[in-house]
Amino acid sequence: MIVTQRERERDRDTGRGRSRLHAPGARRGIQSRVSRIAPCAKGRRQTAAPPRDPSVPFFKTKNKKQVSAKPHPAPPPTPGRQIPESPQGGAQNMLAGETKTTFPSIPRAADALPESAVDMAAPEEHDSPAEEPQPAVQEEETKTFKDLGVTDVLCEACDQLGWTKPTKIQIEAIPLALQGRDIIGLAETGSGKTGAFALPILNALLETPQRLFALVLTPTRELAFQISEQFEALGSSIGVQSAVIVGGIDSMSQSLALAKKPHIVIATPGRLIDHLENTKGFNLRALKYLVMDEADRILNMDFETEVDKILKVIPRDRKTFLFSATMTKKVQKLQRAALKNPVKCAVSSKYQTVEKLQQYYLFIPSKFKDTYLVYILNELAGNSFMIFCSTCNNTQRTALLLRNLGFTAIPLHGQMSQSKRLGSLNKFKAKARSILLATDVASRGLDIPHVDVVVNFDIPTHSKDYIHRVGRTARAGRSGKAITFVTQYDVELFQRIEHLIGKKLPVFPTQDDEVMMLTERVTEAQRFARMELREHGEKKKRTREDAGDNDDTEGAIGVRNKVAGGKMKKKRKGR
Repeated sequence: MIVTQRERERDRDTGRGRSRLHAPGARRGIQSRVSRIAPCAKGRRQTAAPPRDPSVPFFKTKNKKQVSAKPHPAPPPTPGRQIPESPQGGAQNMLAGETKTTFPSIPRAADALPESAVDMAAPEEHDSPAEEPQPAVQEEETKTFKDLGVTDVLCEACDQLGWTKPTKIQIEAIPLALQGRDIIGLAETGSGKTGAFALPILNALLETPQRLFALVLTPTRELAFQISEQFEALGSSIGVQSAVIVGGIDSMSQSLALAKKPHIVIATPGRLIDHLENTKGFNLRALKYLVMDEADRILNMDFETEVDKILKVIPRDRKTFLFSATMTKKVQKLQRAALKNPVKCAVSSKYQTVEKLQQYYLFIPSKFKDTYLVYILNELAGNSFMIFCSTCNNTQRTALLLRNLGFTAIPLHGQMSQSKRLGSLNKFKAKARSILLATDVASRGLDIPHVDVVVNFDIPTHSKDYIHRVGRTARAGRSGKAITFVTQYDVELFQRIEHLIGKKLPVFPTQDDEVMMLTERVTEAQRFARMELREHGEKKKRTREDAGDNDDTEGAIGVRNKVAGGKMKKKRKGR
């Protein structure tokens, strides 16, 4: 055989002929040798191309592979994955892997090691999370109001209200409050912040009964009434008396209520200062607890001067609670000024919305905002809506527009009298009206359980107000929807909101053809709404003029005419 010598020389250089030379048929004659060599040569043709460096012997690549295996913490790879030591095994491997194995894919030890490493690490990864949440779940299951230190009488009151388990903020705050610590409570909307400060106050009131025991400051009138209802519901069995001191209501009746010295005073700062300065016999020198609900809003809404005055007239030896869903620098200023060694109970450290709240946006031309609003009200018919507008005028106009189209809509804004505001709110709470149109007066604190959808008709200028607005739905574990209208002028504001909450909101699906079909009817309703709004404004002007004339019973019109006549006479004399 002539080729044998050349083959042997080539095999000696590359180190690949060992398997063929030591094969069982090597000494049996030409035919057996050819039959053994042919498949090996076939396999070698496939495997010879990739290495590219014939000077590197085969056993060195094997050693490199083994060295690379040493740094890994896993046990050594199984023999099936290694390059076989025996020459015969080498031929078998090449034969078996004709189609699959090429030279670069030979070092499989690296593949074997991660698998073994994963197998070793897997029990640790699965065990540790499984062990950690279990005790936390058990704690939550076992925690009741009694475990937090609340007395039996108040626990019964909680059961009657349907408060079966304390919420996260209540679990954090109540034990610390009962120890007598000052608290800054931060929790998302609808998480039971009112209960977190009401229960410790009532608990302390049972231990040391006293009149004018606690003061609760709120930014809006409606929220003050709501907190008063909560206190009276929780303290009905122990005879707790509370007084609501807010603007828009006759101050004489409030003075009489304060003269009876209630246990709890819930007030807006402006009217409280008015009574502290003008109502005889009313002071807060014996006050034990001060609560600021929605504390950041109280300080932002030009209440800072009133708050400073209130802090001067109440005793320094008191407990102070601040509660809000959003935190500002001004609250930190107050923390330095009015709190003693406070504890921060933060359930949500960043600004966040509730998990069960579905949030959407609609990018539309401002021209068709009303049309899209009507389309959404039709699409989601049967739900209860809260629609937020930026101005009182726009709230009133949109309410009239929706009424003209047959929707049961009712407005709530700052230019309405207090009795009308409470009337609107109570009608909506009682489900007599399905749509409440409101300004930011209703964006904070109001707990209306049956609200299904919140619509931001006008996008809020302050991003934090968005969190409070959408927090009117999906409260106390329920689900809800929030839809924000974004026009061509609101893109930057919307991007700020997305950045604040750390989410990219999806688009609310709409059928543009169906929306455009409503345009004609909506345009007609807009015209009627504008006419009604104009008439309403003219009536207001007339009533104001009449009210101004009737102020003086001594014939004010005649006196004014005389004054005008006197001026005219002087002018004539001058001529």
